[in-house]
Amino acid sequence: MLPTRLLLTNVTRKMPLFYAICPDYSNNPSETLKNRLKVRPEHWKRAEEDKKAGILEFGRGTVPPASSSLHSDPNLPSNLQAMDGSIMFFRYKTIDQTWDRIKSDVYYTGNVWDKEKIQVGQFIKLPGEGDD
Repeated sequence: MLPTRLLLTNVTRKMPLFYAICPDYSNNPSETLKNRLKVRPEHWKRAEEDKKAGILEFGRGTVPPASSSLHSDPNLPSNLQAMDGSIMFFRYKTIDQTWDRIKSDVYYTGNVWDKEKIQVGQFIKLPGEGDD
């Protein structure tokens, strides 16, 4: 018998692949960075759960341009890179499920991501993915 993790991964790999590009609010980058760092452990916990379930394929914070004041922000711990958003790849059946996941994330509800600028879309399927 296959381990549950392997079964979940095989099932989710057949689902469509969606991307979410989630820029942070930029009107007050220092305050947004403080909000991001405050709720970051909760965001990471949810991401780890999604990864174990085979839903999250990839996720990373995005680095602002070199000219951004975030690189020298006093709220940025010395051991972290500056961040100005997130990008994630999810496996769901529908784009609406992907939006629901984004809207339930603490970065969304905690006013880190700029709700007006979030982009969610679907990648094409490769041969061998999905319903064959």
